[in-house]
Amino acid sequence: MPELTCPRCRHQGQQHRWWAHRHDGVICPRCHLTERITEVLDDGTGQVSPALLPLHEAIRTQPRPDAGLVWLVGNRHIAPLLADLATGRLPLSHESLNDHPSPQSAAHLRDLLVQHKILEQRDRYLVQFEAWLSRTLASVEPAEDRELIGRFATGHILRLRERATREPLTPGLVDRPQHEINSAKAFLVWLRDHGATPATCAQDHIDTWIATGSTSRQGTRAFITWGTGDGAFPRHLSVPYNLQVTRRRKPARGTFDHEQRLRLLRDILDPATDYILRDRAAFIILILFAQPLAHITALTIDDLALSNHEVRISIDRPHEPRLVPDPFAPVLRDHALNRGPRNVEANRTSPWLFPGNRPGQHIHAKHLKNHLSRYGIEVTRTHLAVLRALAQEMPPAATALSLASDSG
Repeated sequence: MPELTCPRCRHQGQQHRWWAHRHDGVICPRCHLTERITEVLDDGTGQVSPALLPLHEAIRTQPRPDAGLVWLVGNRHIAPLLADLATGRLPLSHESLNDHPSPQSAAHLRDLLVQHKILEQRDRYLVQFEAWLSRTLASVEPAEDRELIGRFATGHILRLRERATREPLTPGLVDRPQHEINSAKAFLVWLRDHGATPATCAQDHIDTWIATGSTSRQGTRAFITWGTGDGAFPRHLSVPYNLQVTRRRKPARGTFDHEQRLRLLRDILDPATDYILRDRAAFIILILFAQPLAHITALTIDDLALSNHEVRISIDRPHEPRLVPDPFAPVLRDHALNRGPRNVEANRTSPWLFPGNRPGQHIHAKHLKNHLSRYGIEVTRTHLAVLRALAQEMPPAATALSLASDSG
């Protein structure tokens, strides 16, 4: 491919898809990105919106301009959303992003705006819950049902907001409110399909609802209990426990003995296997130190202490970093020095040992679990419990000696 010189910045390089033709010649991806983001963030006066100047600078100067162009041009939601915020057609607020029809695009942009202090910092799970609730309520018909579920949800929001002032929320703390709200929505649909409303609901309706469905319908209990006190339902109603539902027994988990543990660790250390570096590091922490994925993904780069001679990791005892024995230490060291994705603006300054794709966020435990499962290893709660027990029986240093003796 021909070598080109950008007429604006004099950058030289081979032409590819993100070089753009302009009246003054073919401009490089960096100048193309600067031109495009300046147009998108124009506040209507020919200037970049003052409030969005930090975002403009961060996107314009990111290490890989082609990645910025993929995000800005390839995502059909981003440019219109940015333009609406720049011109004031949408207020620059969390609430504006809650109502966006593309939740993923809005969530990514929200994290960028928080990262650059354009929007105030808020608990990520509280923000996700509020955005989810806004979309859920919009789907409820008729209006009186929407208003009723909205009143019920207000208590959940207030409790989560209060909890978030004391400590970071976790996925489990928002899962239950979501289930209860979804259950309430489903129950009201069922109730109207059976010719009743909350005001005319009888005990027979509730008994039938519980008896003819799965145990998930027990999630309606909070809604109906609240509704009887609120006056939306008759006061004499109660939700029975359905003891007739047959629960499927899960098959017994396979064992994970010491030999299997060593065999998996050998595969992880073998450069000929197809594990990527991030997954090797995550597997080592999971199997060697028996840490659950939620703890692994929340580790920061500061939890890994690197020196010329050793690697230590702060996990269960933060003030007593645990020594990572060879041959595992080099893997964690390499990952710490080459963690990704950091080559795009989103995670340029990420503090996490396992950064996610979203700005300022670590990789989600479920995403990591799904990715690790692709290697044919079942990463389950039972599995992790066995790993924890095995780690207590055999310390990491002893495991390292076992591997060394097997290879000798």
